[in-house]
Amino acid sequence: MNMQVLLIIAFIFAPQMARSSCQIGDIQNFWQRVKKDAPFLEVIKQQKEQARASVDIAKQRPNPEISMDYKRGDQFGVEVNTFSLSAQHIYEFGDKRDKRVNRAQVESELGNVALNFELFQLKINSVVSYQKLAQLEIVTQAMDEAIRTFEKIIKKLERRSRLNPEEQVSLSTLRLALNDYRARQNDLENEKNLLEGKIGFLVGCQSLSPHYSLLKYDQLSLEGVHNKKLGVIGQEKRKLKLSELNYEVEKSLGYSNIAIGPTVEYQNEGVDEFVSGGVAISFALPLFHTNDGGKLRAMKNMAAQKQRTKNNIELINIRRQRLIQKYNRSLKTIKQMPSLKELEKKHQQVEKLFSRGIVSMSMTIESHRQQVDFLESRFETENDLLETIGEISLIDGNLDLVEAIF
Repeated sequence: MNMQVLLIIAFIFAPQMARSSCQIGDIQNFWQRVKKDAPFLEVIKQQKEQARASVDIAKQRPNPEISMDYKRGDQFGVEVNTFSLSAQHIYEFGDKRDKRVNRAQVESELGNVALNFELFQLKINSVVSYQKLAQLEIVTQAMDEAIRTFEKIIKKLERRSRLNPEEQVSLSTLRLALNDYRARQNDLENEKNLLEGKIGFLVGCQSLSPHYSLLKYDQLSLEGVHNKKLGVIGQEKRKLKLSELNYEVEKSLGYSNIAIGPTVEYQNEGVDEFVSGGVAISFALPLFHTNDGGKLRAMKNMAAQKQRTKNNIELINIRRQRLIQKYNRSLKTIKQMPSLKELEKKHQQVEKLFSRGIVSMSMTIESHRQQVDFLESRFETENDLLETIGEISLIDGNLDLVEAIF
């Protein structure tokens, strides 16, 4: 009995314990968790199934039509009853069904690829958020160190009975810098809090301790491989194909459908009964139009889409070149920057010099300011690299580009 109670308690509290105790080692582990367990995966899956359902709808054939008539009359005092029954099957002329299915298949492909783009962008945004959170932790620590240093210097100056003019200016400057850093730290803490909530939701964790990782970026060549099925250019070509299929569907609507099937009639006049059978045929007579308006509209839309696709592909190619130039330039810049270890080493040297009285207060303030500004600038460049390579991956249809950096 006690074992059953323990099992029930464990079953009830297991999800909460899992959410609070999950561990994310680094950004690579986070990336794998997002690809596997993120809540938006199920949403995208359902939307893809919805897109596939449109093909099933297009494959549906018209249902047979059943027609029943009953007439009652009087012929020279004799009651006459007439019953008729017909069943007609509709035949779609002009290859309506095939053209409708072809269009639905391209629409489904468009929808699936668009959803893949959306899914990949969500993953990129998620991993950027994780990296930002890890970076904010480092910047916050630098802020804390600067605040502690400033508070220490301020207390030291305030204990002095008299201050020379330079020290008075230094004290005033330190107080301003301290308040500025406290305000900036508050902004950073608020941003961290929001990002923690977002990232925790993505991987099912109530609290996270993100670990900063230096991603492996390599130079990119302008002569990239465009995957015509997965990339953005392939998507533009599908849009053109869809406009062409819309035109084919409109042309097929110019043909009338034919409904044909057996018909039976039963009639009685007093004691006499008559049964007759035959074939019933019905169709719309194309006397006033053959869907010329629909065909014209689809033809004009196809011509516009052709030009639009041409323009978009040209713009995509131009943007891709610019993005690669931007990426390579940013990569060159970040490689020229000192590493975080080098920065910390130099900063510790400055702190030792200040404690020995060799470095002035103004230089100490400037040293801390430069350290925080440098961290923010470096991290901004790193995140820009990540976002840029994500966009290039979508354009090229080469999602392995992002996988390679982790």
